[in-house]
Amino acid sequence: MPVFTKDAGRFLASEEVVPLKEAYKKRKAESGLAKDKVVQSEFFGIDQIQRLLDQPGCVGLRIHHAKRWEDENGRPTASGKGDLKPRVLLTAVDSAGRDLPVRSANAGLKDSMGRAEALGDGPVCPRHCAEDDIQ
Repeated sequence: MPVFTKDAGRFLASEEVVPLKEAYKKRKAESGLAKDKVVQSEFFGIDQIQRLLDQPGCVGLRIHHAKRWEDENGRPTASGKGDLKPRVLLTAVDSAGRDLPVRSANAGLKDSMGRAEALGDGPVCPRHCAEDDIQ
């Protein structure tokens, strides 16, 4: 049975979602991180997501877990400077499970400056969310 299909995954009910979020927050608190230092989520706009989905052969998105050194305002820094923060990268994926580069409408296939490898740098919570969103 193929794994990379347009209907992979399932929608989770709140009785499944809430414990998942709470377990993550509890683990971070147990590790000694202050609540305001824990990245709980990252937002991506629908237009950017649609650009990924519109790539030829795309059947879905892959979410890559990543980390990056950042200053207190979330700007990238040199390795070892600031805090190492969790981030996510989104890529379009084809039915064989391969990440697809994001092609620019006005760039050739061989033009490496005309493609992106992943969508990233979304606003993170808690810095950009209402207090109610991060409880």
